[in-house]
Amino acid sequence: MPSVTIEPAKTTDYLQIAALDRCAWPVIPDVFIPDGEHIWRVWSDTATLLVARLAEGASPLRESKDIAGALVQFPTKQGELFLHKVMVHPDCRGIGIGTQLMKAALAQANSAVLLTVDPNNKPAVHLYEQLGFTVREHIRGFYRPHEDRFVMMYSK
Repeated sequence: MPSVTIEPAKTTDYLQIAALDRCAWPVIPDVFIPDGEHIWRVWSDTATLLVARLAEGASPLRESKDIAGALVQFPTKQGELFLHKVMVHPDCRGIGIGTQLMKAALAQANSAVLLTVDPNNKPAVHLYEQLGFTVREHIRGFYRPHEDRFVMMYSK
Protein backbone atom coordinates (compact mmCIF):
# COMPACT_ATOMS: atom_id res chain seq x y z
CA MET A 1 0.00 0.00 0.00
CA PRO A 2 1.37 3.41 -0.90
CA SER A 3 2.06 5.84 1.93
CA VAL A 4 -0.99 8.07 2.50
CA THR A 5 -1.27 11.29 4.49
CA ILE A 6 -4.69 12.59 5.53
CA GLU A 7 -4.68 16.38 5.80
CA PRO A 8 -6.88 19.43 5.30
CA ALA A 9 -7.27 20.41 1.65
CA LYS A 10 -5.26 23.35 0.39
CA THR A 11 -6.63 26.08 -1.86
CA THR A 12 -4.51 24.65 -4.67
CA ASP A 13 -6.35 21.29 -4.37
CA TYR A 14 -9.86 22.32 -5.44
CA LEU A 15 -9.52 21.69 -9.16
CA GLN A 16 -8.05 18.26 -8.51
CA ILE A 17 -10.77 17.44 -5.94
CA ALA A 18 -13.47 18.46 -8.42
CA ALA A 19 -11.82 16.26 -11.08
CA LEU A 20 -11.75 13.38 -8.58
CA ASP A 21 -15.47 13.97 -7.92
CA ARG A 22 -16.17 13.51 -11.63
CA CYS A 23 -14.23 10.22 -11.93
CA ALA A 24 -14.98 8.63 -8.55
CA TRP A 25 -18.65 7.87 -9.12
CA PRO A 26 -20.32 5.51 -11.59
CA VAL A 27 -21.51 7.19 -14.75
CA ILE A 28 -25.28 6.81 -14.62
CA PRO A 29 -27.20 9.49 -16.54
CA ASP A 30 -29.58 11.61 -14.45
CA VAL A 31 -28.43 10.00 -11.19
CA PHE A 32 -25.18 11.68 -10.18
CA ILE A 33 -24.26 15.33 -10.58
CA PRO A 34 -20.69 16.10 -9.51
CA ASP A 35 -20.05 19.16 -7.40
CA GLY A 36 -18.26 21.97 -9.25
CA GLU A 37 -14.95 23.58 -8.39
CA HIS A 38 -16.70 26.60 -6.90
CA ILE A 39 -18.50 24.61 -4.20
CA TRP A 40 -15.30 22.93 -3.06
CA ARG A 41 -13.82 26.40 -2.57
CA VAL A 42 -16.92 27.51 -0.59
CA TRP A 43 -16.80 24.38 1.57
CA SER A 44 -13.21 25.14 2.52
CA ASP A 45 -14.46 28.07 4.63
CA THR A 46 -17.29 26.27 6.43
CA ALA A 47 -16.67 22.54 6.24
CA THR A 48 -14.19 19.84 7.10
CA LEU A 49 -12.50 19.16 3.79
CA LEU A 50 -9.84 16.46 3.97
CA VAL A 51 -7.69 14.88 1.28
CA ALA A 52 -5.79 11.62 1.17
CA ARG A 53 -2.46 12.57 -0.34
CA LEU A 54 -0.12 9.92 -1.72
CA ALA A 55 3.58 10.11 -1.02
CA GLU A 56 5.60 11.62 -3.83
CA GLY A 57 6.52 8.98 -6.38
CA ALA A 58 4.13 6.42 -4.85
CA SER A 59 1.07 7.27 -6.91
CA PRO A 60 -0.67 4.42 -8.78
CA LEU A 61 -2.90 7.01 -10.44
CA ARG A 62 -2.95 7.14 -14.21
CA GLU A 63 -2.44 10.88 -14.06
CA SER A 64 0.51 12.32 -12.17
CA LYS A 65 -1.70 13.55 -9.34
CA ASP A 66 -1.24 12.90 -5.64
CA ILE A 67 -4.81 13.16 -4.26
CA ALA A 68 -6.20 9.64 -3.99
CA GLY A 69 -9.33 10.57 -2.03
CA ALA A 70 -11.31 13.36 -0.43
CA LEU A 71 -14.01 13.85 2.19
CA VAL A 72 -16.30 16.74 3.02
CA GLN A 73 -18.53 17.14 6.08
CA PHE A 74 -20.27 20.33 7.07
CA PRO A 75 -22.30 21.64 10.00
CA THR A 76 -26.09 21.48 9.98
CA LYS A 77 -28.59 23.93 11.47
CA GLN A 78 -29.17 21.42 14.29
CA GLY A 79 -25.51 21.57 15.36
CA GLU A 80 -24.63 18.17 13.94
CA LEU A 81 -22.17 17.42 11.14
CA PHE A 82 -23.27 15.96 7.82
CA LEU A 83 -20.77 13.74 6.06
CA HIS A 84 -21.67 14.68 2.51
CA LYS A 85 -19.12 12.84 0.45
CA VAL A 86 -16.26 10.37 0.73
CA MET A 87 -14.59 9.51 -2.54
CA VAL A 88 -11.56 7.51 -3.59
CA HIS A 89 -9.98 7.49 -7.03
CA PRO A 90 -10.87 4.24 -8.87
CA ASP A 91 -7.15 3.40 -9.21
CA CYS A 92 -6.71 3.56 -5.41
CA ARG A 93 -9.72 1.63 -4.12
CA GLY A 94 -9.58 -1.34 -1.81
CA ILE A 95 -6.56 -0.27 0.24
CA GLY A 96 -8.35 1.57 3.07
CA ILE A 97 -8.11 5.18 1.93
CA GLY A 98 -11.84 5.84 2.40
CA THR A 99 -11.72 4.32 5.88
CA GLN A 100 -8.70 6.45 6.79
CA LEU A 101 -10.49 9.58 5.61
CA MET A 102 -13.59 8.74 7.63
CA LYS A 103 -11.63 7.91 10.79
CA ALA A 104 -9.76 11.22 10.54
CA ALA A 105 -13.01 13.17 10.08
CA LEU A 106 -14.74 11.35 12.96
CA ALA A 107 -11.74 11.99 15.22
CA GLN A 108 -12.11 15.74 14.56
CA ALA A 109 -15.89 15.77 15.07
CA ASN A 110 -17.13 17.53 18.19
CA SER A 111 -20.79 16.60 17.62
CA ALA A 112 -22.90 13.84 16.11
CA VAL A 113 -22.13 13.01 12.47
CA LEU A 114 -24.87 12.07 9.99
CA LEU A 115 -24.69 10.54 6.54
CA THR A 116 -27.10 9.00 4.08
CA VAL A 117 -26.59 5.73 2.25
CA ASP A 118 -28.58 3.49 -0.07
CA PRO A 119 -29.91 0.64 2.13
CA ASN A 120 -29.06 -1.78 -0.69
CA ASN A 121 -25.38 -0.76 -0.59
CA LYS A 122 -24.55 -3.47 1.94
CA PRO A 123 -20.74 -2.99 1.84
CA ALA A 124 -21.09 0.72 2.66
CA VAL A 125 -23.68 0.12 5.39
CA HIS A 126 -21.41 -2.55 6.90
CA LEU A 127 -18.39 -0.22 6.83
CA TYR A 128 -20.34 2.59 8.47
CA GLU A 129 -21.58 0.22 11.18
CA GLN A 130 -18.00 -0.93 11.81
CA LEU A 131 -17.03 2.72 12.29
CA GLY A 132 -19.80 3.15 14.90
CA PHE A 133 -22.70 4.52 12.85
CA THR A 134 -26.25 3.33 13.54
CA VAL A 135 -29.38 3.70 11.44
CA ARG A 136 -31.32 6.68 12.73
CA GLU A 137 -34.03 6.68 10.07
CA HIS A 138 -35.08 4.92 6.86
CA ILE A 139 -36.47 7.47 4.41
CA ARG A 140 -38.36 6.10 1.43
CA GLY A 141 -38.12 8.15 -1.77
CA PHE A 142 -35.30 10.32 -0.42
CA TYR A 143 -34.23 11.65 -3.84
CA ARG A 144 -36.76 10.07 -6.19
CA PRO A 145 -39.63 7.66 -5.48
CA HIS A 146 -37.39 4.62 -6.04
CA GLU A 147 -34.34 5.93 -4.13
CA ASP A 148 -34.52 5.12 -0.44
CA ARG A 149 -31.83 6.14 2.04
CA PHE A 150 -30.76 5.28 5.54
CA VAL A 151 -29.84 8.28 7.64
CA MET A 152 -27.04 6.95 9.81
CA MET A 153 -25.58 8.65 12.88
CA TYR A 154 -22.25 8.48 14.70
CA SER A 155 -21.67 9.97 18.12
CA LYS A 156 -18.70 9.62 20.44
